[in-house]
Amino acid sequence: MESALMVRSRIYWLFSLLLGFVSCETSEVGKVYQGWKEGEVDIHHIYTGRGESSFLIFPDGTSLLIDAGDWDPKDYPKMTVALPDTSRRAGEWIARYVSRVNPKGDNVDYLMVSHFHNDHTGDASNDVPMTSGRKQDYKLTGIMEVGEYLHFSKAFDRGYPDYSYPLPIEDEDVEHYRAFVAWKTRTDNLQSEKFEVGVLDQIKLLSGEYKYKDFHIRNLVSNGIVWMGEDADSLVACYDLNPENLRGWQNENTKSMGFCLSYGAFRYFTAGDLSGTLLDASGKKIEIDELVAEVCGKVDVCKANHHAYLDAMSEGFVRNINADAYIIPVWDYEHIQPSVLARMASRRLSSESKNLIFATNIPDTLRCAYKDAAWMPAMCQEDGHVVVKVFDGGSKYKIYVLSASDEQMLVKAVYGPFVSKGER
Repeated sequence: MESALMVRSRIYWLFSLLLGFVSCETSEVGKVYQGWKEGEVDIHHIYTGRGESSFLIFPDGTSLLIDAGDWDPKDYPKMTVALPDTSRRAGEWIARYVSRVNPKGDNVDYLMVSHFHNDHTGDASNDVPMTSGRKQDYKLTGIMEVGEYLHFSKAFDRGYPDYSYPLPIEDEDVEHYRAFVAWKTRTDNLQSEKFEVGVLDQIKLLSGEYKYKDFHIRNLVSNGIVWMGEDADSLVACYDLNPENLRGWQNENTKSMGFCLSYGAFRYFTAGDLSGTLLDASGKKIEIDELVAEVCGKVDVCKANHHAYLDAMSEGFVRNINADAYIIPVWDYEHIQPSVLARMASRRLSSESKNLIFATNIPDTLRCAYKDAAWMPAMCQEDGHVVVKVFDGGSKYKIYVLSASDEQMLVKAVYGPFVSKGER
């Protein structure tokens, strides 16, 4: 028999779910984030104000860095504030962050480049140092700057090995990235590998594969190639469906790499800037994010595609991914888009979800301008680094917001614990 206290606790929990969120815990607020422990998954969405970067720690301590952007146009007035400050560039701040939270210090197991945009890789036009004596030298920006401080064992990007699909890649930023990979391959034992769409556990646990048998990563999309949900060979190459897809301007976002991470009952989706349309054989437009979300299905937490910009997070995507929480990596005022946030908060599209939205930065002017918006109650009112902590074998998770104004890792807010979808 359950005690009266247990019954009251259960009722409170269910009532909290109906409200859309559990009240913030206060015992950890104002204290230093305690970090990862064996058996947990930590997913860090790192704020710099100059691009996107995520760092994941798996239950056995295996680690993955996804992207390390650095885009800093001096004449663009809508950049959000650079944090902690401008004494270092984004790449160094990211490396320092990773070294603080990574159980292996400056050794990272996997590097994944979601797609080739400089807010994810680094901008070669930045006024930054250039290497010398590395046979093919490169600018120290974004990922390339991170590589001055961190060591990677294996790298994935959408172009390897020949950078020719769906069309040859001709981009100065990519040339600097490839020179970086070549240097690390020669001097730091980096191995590059093709990202195989449809494959389960190409990105895998390196020491706890048998201990944590319910942890998996399924590769879902890359270069417009989408896994269709049957065996690993069940793929559709969207760019090959219509020759018009290979003519004219190329939307790099449609080529983003993405996967679904599952740990017990918990699921997390990430896919760079996945957005945009391609044509099928009949000339009909395909929303590529919707196609991927159909095969992925419901998740607990979703990193927003393309920073939740106007062309992203389509109705079909939101309906199929049906996330309880969305995380928006922000570096531009334009990443706070009312129409997109309304979709993400919509009970019509995601009737089973809590519809929480976490933005790594909300400029004060926009917070004030939209204070009465119907979607504002779904927005977490604190901003900074957003960390998803998954524990109890994947049955529960919390979402932390950490201050990005310094390197103290102070907790600003804690949401949860939440029960993962697969446990409900």
